[in-house]
Amino acid sequence: MKLSVLQENLAWGLTTASRSVATKAQLPVLSNILLTTDQGRLKLSATNLETGINLWLGAKIERQGAISIPAKILTEYVSSLPAEKIDLEIKENLLYLTCGSYKASFIGLPAGEFPNVPSLKGKPEVSLLTKDLSLAISQVAFAAAQDEGRPVLTGVLIQTKGENLILVATDGYRLSLKKLAGLREIQKVVEFQKGLLIPARTLGEVGKIISVGDEEKTLGLTITPEENQVIFTTPDCEIVSRLIEGKFPEFEKILPQKGTTRVILDAQGLAMAARVAAIFARESANIIRFEVGDSKLKVSANAAQVGDNVSEVEAKIEGRGGKIAFNSRYLLDFLNSVNSDLINFEMTTSLNPGVFAPAGDKSYLHVIMPVRVQE
Repeated sequence: MKLSVLQENLAWGLTTASRSVATKAQLPVLSNILLTTDQGRLKLSATNLETGINLWLGAKIERQGAISIPAKILTEYVSSLPAEKIDLEIKENLLYLTCGSYKASFIGLPAGEFPNVPSLKGKPEVSLLTKDLSLAISQVAFAAAQDEGRPVLTGVLIQTKGENLILVATDGYRLSLKKLAGLREIQKVVEFQKGLLIPARTLGEVGKIISVGDEEKTLGLTITPEENQVIFTTPDCEIVSRLIEGKFPEFEKILPQKGTTRVILDAQGLAMAARVAAIFARESANIIRFEVGDSKLKVSANAAQVGDNVSEVEAKIEGRGGKIAFNSRYLLDFLNSVNSDLINFEMTTSLNPGVFAPAGDKSYLHVIMPVRVQE
């Protein structure tokens, strides 16, 4: 292999691919990134056997070839170089790198020892804009469980319904749901209709990668022939993820009915009141309290060893009002995920879930289970 590539492009590609490299690899080759020439471009591949990535960079190819190199040292070295042209050449099991006055060689492993990272064959089964999926991931993935005790709750359910794509995540205490309408292309794939469970951590990485570049770029979603993996594809990148086995909760049955109290709030005002209350809530199990009434929402928190605080947020209220308490972290996670001037909040009693949504946006809602507190 002999080729030339721009330093900034190679540095970005190696940094991106490194996210799929095994941190504690049982096999040395899993700590590597595979460099391959592919149809006039440089292809970078990495995998930890659960997730994988294929990424293509523009390059001037003089000779074909492939080699795998330890990801950490190669990424650190290339990222430290000046923004100039980089020449790469393989001789036996060594990769020689030249960038201006900088020269280095890296000991590699034969490409044949590197695990296969699946690649798209044919047309994607679902297509949508990367900006739409990136936003959906940011509004849903944070609600998945971190604890591996119930693996199905560590994933995000992706499901097609008619011409819509639904994303849902829950950790048992909160639930986020986002609907993407008007998919560019969708085939009647039974697996998508039943739903795919994708690890939330992997989906978060997908969101970061596809958020870079052209917002009008199209992303494809395809199930591998083995049906235990899914491939996200853009013109320059493929991200492969394993699917989580198991049955996701029937979320539609647990979504609350319309609340008896409906409140419209200024998003910025609510976020500020919640952040202030969270300072006190840290000392009392993260509990913040809502009291709805008299055209205002009172947000408060108290801690026996610290003190208490109360903030008032102007509100438009329909219904009888009431009191309810939430985990402040869950509320702030939701508020950080929305880009809206107004927030809708619905509640029924202090023991029923609270429902939050951006005003005027029926595609996104967030449900938070209340905390039982003694008056």
